[in-house]
Order: sequence, then C-alpha cells, then structure tokens
Amino acid sequence: MRKKNKTAHIAAKAGFFFFAVLFFMAHLTVWGAGNDTSEDIRVGLESRYAQKASITLYNTRLGIGFSTDREYAVEVALQCGDGLTVSAERAPFFEVRNYRGTAERAEALAKRLREAGAAAYPVLFSAENAGVYLPVEENGETKTGARLRCEQAAAECGVLLEDGQRESNYLIRLDAGERIFLADGAEGYYPQFVPLEENEEGILAVNLGARSYRGRIEIGRYGGRTTVTAVNVVPLEEYLYGVVPCEMPASWHTEALKAQAVCARSYALIKAGYHAETDIKRGYRMGDTEQSQVYGGIVFENARSTAAVRATRGETLCYGNRTVAGYYFAASGGHTENSEDVWGFSLPYLRGVPDIYETNPSKKPWSVTLSAKELADVLLSGGKRVGTVQKVTQEITTASGRVYSLRVKGSLATVSLNTDALRNILQLAATKFKVVGSADIPDLVSVQGANASRQAAIHGCYIMDGTGKVQSADGLTDQYVVLSADNLTNFPRFAPEEGEYLFAGMGSGHGVGMSQSGARSMAEHGFTYTEILKHYFTGISIR
Repeated sequence: MRKKNKTAHIAAKAGFFFFAVLFFMAHLTVWGAGNDTSEDIRVGLESRYAQKASITLYNTRLGIGFSTDREYAVEVALQCGDGLTVSAERAPFFEVRNYRGTAERAEALAKRLREAGAAAYPVLFSAENAGVYLPVEENGETKTGARLRCEQAAAECGVLLEDGQRESNYLIRLDAGERIFLADGAEGYYPQFVPLEENEEGILAVNLGARSYRGRIEIGRYGGRTTVTAVNVVPLEEYLYGVVPCEMPASWHTEALKAQAVCARSYALIKAGYHAETDIKRGYRMGDTEQSQVYGGIVFENARSTAAVRATRGETLCYGNRTVAGYYFAASGGHTENSEDVWGFSLPYLRGVPDIYETNPSKKPWSVTLSAKELADVLLSGGKRVGTVQKVTQEITTASGRVYSLRVKGSLATVSLNTDALRNILQLAATKFKVVGSADIPDLVSVQGANASRQAAIHGCYIMDGTGKVQSADGLTDQYVVLSADNLTNFPRFAPEEGEYLFAGMGSGHGVGMSQSGARSMAEHGFTYTEILKHYFTGISIR
C-alpha cells in the first residue's frame, strides 16, 4: 500500500507538459497523497456514458491516477485546455522489447524515438509502470516500410522492437490539445480522473458535459470491448446526494426523505460494495438507471435531499448484525409483497405488510387494454409463441392481491407467466391487477341489506365516500377502490370490447420492501423515518 505519491510525467509534448506539472505541484501535494478509498463505490454511468466511441471530460485541470489497495494517488497532472477526450485505440503498434520503467523514463525514451523519426508514445499500465509503443502509421506506407522506419529509430536510440506488430486490445487514447497519451488496462487497472479545481458552485466535480459528478471518473474498455464506458468512483454519502432526489421528490416530507436515504444507502452497500479498484471484465456492479438506483450526479442534487442524507449519515438497515438491501418501489396499491412471491426466494425481513396509509399514491390506479392479437404479439416478443389468444386466466393470486401466475391459452400453446417476469413481459406497472374479458362484470360485489345480501354492480349503486357523502357511483371513475382492514382492492367500472382484455391494476413496481408513496403518507401522519422503515421491513434495526 503506497503511503506517498510519486509524481509521474507523461506527455507527447514533453516541454509543455513539464511546465503543467510544475504549475500544479501545489495541487498534487493535496491530491497526490494516499487517499483512503475504502468507502468509495463504483457506479457505471449507463444512462449517458456507456459503450461510446469517445468520452470528453471538460475540466481544464485534471489529475490522472490509479486506485490500488484501496488507495488513490495522482500520477499525472494535466492542463486540458478545451477538455480531455478518451477513446478506444484500435491502431496496430510496435512495442519496445523488454522495456518497462517509470513514467519519466518512458517519456524520455519516447521523445528520443520521435526525434529519430518514429511516432512514439508512453503507455501507463499502472502506477510507476510504463512502456513505450510505436503506432504503425501507414499513410500509403507498406507495413514493411513502417517497421523499417520504426526499427531504424529504435536502433538509433539503442533499443529493439518486439517481433511482429500487435493489436491494441485494451488500449485507450487520451487527447488533450496536441498531446496524445496511451493508457493500458490490460494489467488490471484503468486510469481514474480527478478534478484539480472546484467548479462554479465550489464543488470538486468531473465535468462530462451534460452532467458532472463528484469523486473520480474511470474510463475503460471493460470486457475487451472496442468502446469506452465511464464509471463514477464516488464516496458513498456523496453518491446518495445524487440518488435520493432522483428516486423521491425533494419536496416530500423530511421523514420520508430520510427513510429513502437509509434504503438507498443499504441497497448501494449490498449491490455495489466498497470497491474502488478496476474490474476489467465488467467495471461495475451497479449502474445509474432504475435497474439499480437512478443516479443523476450533481445537477439533480437538492438541499432538502442532501440534508436527509446527512441526517442519517452511515445508517443502514440491519437484520441480525448485518446490513441488508433496502428494496423500495413507487406504490404498493394497499399491501406490500413477500420476496418469494416476486423473486422466488424468501428473506425474513421482506414480508408483505398492510399499506393502508397509501391513500394518495404518486402512481394512480391504471389500466391497459390489449386486443387478442396485441397480447399474442407481446408474448411473442418475450419469446412465448401461443398463436391466437383464446383465454386469459389468473391462476394464482397472492394474499396481497397480486397475480403470481397468469395463464394464457392460445391456438398453438398455453403458457404461464409468473411473478416479476409477468410484469416485465406485459409491460405493466405492477402485478396487482385484475384481468377482465368482454363478458365479465368487473365491479360485481356482495351488498348486505337488513335481511339479506345480493350481488350487484357498483356502478348501479349508491356509495358513501370517506366524508360520509352519499352519491351515485355511476360515472365517478374508471375504477373503484375499496379500503378494507388491511388492504386496498380495485374494481374496474366496465368490461372491454369483444376480443379485448383489460388489465386493471394498482401500484407501481415490484412491491417488495418500502412503498415510497406509503412512506410519504406515513410521514405526513406523524411517523418518523425509523418507524416507517420498521413498518416496511420486518424485524430490522437501523444502525
């Protein structure tokens, strides 16, 4: 583990670059020291900066370094002018035989080779480990001629070239003005870029144009791809500044925001882990989209959300003595779900619970109408060929009212769609829905009178709302929502046309863990964030 930074000087234009290093030496005193990164996480910026031909960093001053043994150190300081562009390098090259040295030595040799007539650039493999590559620039020149030119320059400098030219499998090229660097991730490390000056808001951030990010940006060709992807290596708490306002409106109650912060922190710890070093094959475990947690960087930060993060600093959901993932979703529709009824595995802290406070959800009751042909086409796009749809049946419904299994009978085959796969294939907001055919009476209920009960359609009755007002139910809404002791139930008002199927539902998301809409309502009713979390997560503590 390195305790003191050793500044490395790499540049194609050595004179200008050494001036830049001297100019930034004061910054290197701060940033170059071994900085503990044990609380950094890695977030793939999939929404905007994944698998690109090139990515530009628009900072005028940047440090380049590596994270090894969970410490980060700046190796190079750059004055970037209009920015630094990182791209995949595909050109073939020659390599100086049996040569590895410090960055200073590599740059000195590259300069001598350039003076001898060959294009030559240092390659930074990792901290204090550099080589020299000579790109093959054909420009009408034969490969034999190119090699001869490079060999002549090498001989003049007293070095030899490796036999045969190589392809740049893991090389990336850094362009800043007229300077060109080559950086290599083949030995397990990609460079990480850190800002050396604050932005207009007084924040140290890497500027990627549309968005800026705290921490560092690593750019690499993960998995041997021919494109580059940006990964934000960021302290956990600062990462949450850009997550909480993206996942929950900052205008919501403070206690709800605190509950969201604890959930997001717990989720990140389990899914991303404390790991700042490069993973060449993949690069990251967690992205910045809703597939993980939506993360927008600095532009989305909000003072109220940031205050909630700071008020709960370090707090996570714990079951026993271990932190557990804080799953959450937009709205439950009246009751959350057991983990095994969605994902197939049971976790003791993810038990379905009543969510009767969720009376004003952010996602309202919804409906989707599909013709038989549209339903068959959707199934086919999901890899399930049924032919002409003949019948749709809810096979299994959970205690919370969600469809666990939906059976679709077709002219060619009968298939069953289960749990979360059902929601994804049919592109429904949630699995808490009812399927209604053209011959059904969807709002049929039992009406209890003084002497007997009878079956009746809600739209033909009079109802009493929450204020005690009695009025005709006809025409009030497309769906009726009934509150019971421990759940909410929906009744579509009308059946669809002949040959159509109506999917009428409530809630949004997978339904496991904390309902964000329910958390907001509980907060508005006076519950604290710890009480909210202990309601949604069974048997947990907050530490």
